[in-house]
Amino acid sequence: MPIGIVTNPRSKKNLRNPGNIRRLMDLEAEDVLVRATSDLSEIPDVIDEFLDAGCEAWIADGGDGTLHWLLNVAGDKLKKEGRWDGVSPFPIPLSPANGGTAGFVAKKLGIKGPSDLFAQSLIDDMRAGKTLKTQPVKTLHFSGTKVDGGEFDQLGFAAALGGIGERFFEQYYAEPNPNKWTIIYVTMRAALGHLASFVPVGGIGWLDRLKDYGRRMLEGTNAIVTVDDQQFHYDTFQGLYAGAIDVDLGTIALFSYASDPDKMHYVAGALDRIECTWKWFFLVLGRPVPGGTWHELPGINMSVIPQGGQTVTPVIDGEFADTLTTIHVKPGPLVYAAMPSSK
Repeated sequence: MPIGIVTNPRSKKNLRNPGNIRRLMDLEAEDVLVRATSDLSEIPDVIDEFLDAGCEAWIADGGDGTLHWLLNVAGDKLKKEGRWDGVSPFPIPLSPANGGTAGFVAKKLGIKGPSDLFAQSLIDDMRAGKTLKTQPVKTLHFSGTKVDGGEFDQLGFAAALGGIGERFFEQYYAEPNPNKWTIIYVTMRAALGHLASFVPVGGIGWLDRLKDYGRRMLEGTNAIVTVDDQQFHYDTFQGLYAGAIDVDLGTIALFSYASDPDKMHYVAGALDRIECTWKWFFLVLGRPVPGGTWHELPGINMSVIPQGGQTVTPVIDGEFADTLTTIHVKPGPLVYAAMPSSK
């Protein structure tokens, strides 16, 4: 039962700890394939290798983004070859290693410690002839229309569909070396920029730039938004999120309604200019935003249709998707993660 491991040297976790790549590569053996990919275009060839070798469990090292692309690229290939219908559970156990900017899926599964030790535990189980232990993980299915009229189709675990979440990731990834301190920097700069917008003074370069930064971060998305049969009658939405898994980060619990095996966690929230001044911090800290215009609820389907010529560029599992004129979200297929027997 060979195991396939794909690692992304350019992921933030591996840039911070390049020795992780070497330790994973040292696991290469007749029954263990380890491949490093620095570009999305390399993933199809790696998937071909894993399938040809009969790898019965795959490990994604590099955070939620690496897991996201391995799932989607492999899923597309398996569907085209008639080996998967895209609805039943993903046919190959797929596990994330610990780490990444968010690492939601690994945290949900309770995967901790260095990537090579997690992989070694699965390898030891395989070599001992133990039955593969798996744990199910829910996914979201995203569909929509691209700006060129093409169809959009992806799977994922959590997403910012527009509003502040989309803008936050734009600014976060615009920094040369984004990390946890970048989160604080972007958050505080946006908050200061919003407060500065109340200052009735113009023509000062740095102040105008700060105001513009806060405005762009908090301006929201004009859209028609529905969750199941409920339409939210606001012109502009600062909060547009979807989560398939509930994650307890210790001090922060995210997407709690997704703990229901039959429901997703959806957010549709609107904040006026004054509310943004202080409720912005609830959003950044992952806390429920107080007020009657912020809705977090369990649901099956969510639809976001931008208005007034606007578009959305969703951020799914920390990865920017295509720019879209519509997006629809529903439950996706289960993914089973291989877990060490000692877990």
